[in-house]
Amino acid sequence: MKIALIQTNPVIGDFARNIAAMLSWLDQARARGCGLAVLPELAVSGYPPLDYLERRAFLAAQDQAVATLIAQAPPGMGVLCGAITRHTPSTGKPLHNSAILFEQGQLLFTTRKRLLPTYDVFDESRYFEPGKESLPFTYRGLRLGITI
Repeated sequence: MKIALIQTNPVIGDFARNIAAMLSWLDQARARGCGLAVLPELAVSGYPPLDYLERRAFLAAQDQAVATLIAQAPPGMGVLCGAITRHTPSTGKPLHNSAILFEQGQLLFTTRKRLLPTYDVFDESRYFEPGKESLPFTYRGLRLGITI
């Protein structure tokens, strides 16, 4: 399988720009015959979003941007993308720093960052609940170990 590694420079909170740039890169990857495209950590929101994560409007806009990306990504190619997801149990932080895998408008797999940095400019444990496990996922016959 041909895999596109796409390094973008997302702007924190500029969801329209970030999604447009990602869709353009995804179209190019698909045109070049890639079966899977890999985008950076928190590519949808930009990194690090810090205190924006405490704003409901920011999270709602990120969720809408993720839905748009999943719906508009080119068909016939999987996309692995960094995004904010919700931690639904009643204990712990309300968010996860996640990687989502989707194709044909369908979310196939989600994994969550387990080791959250708390040094220098990083304060991820303040905002995110760490993932509990790392499980492989089989995609098109390939067993993927996805980490953030």
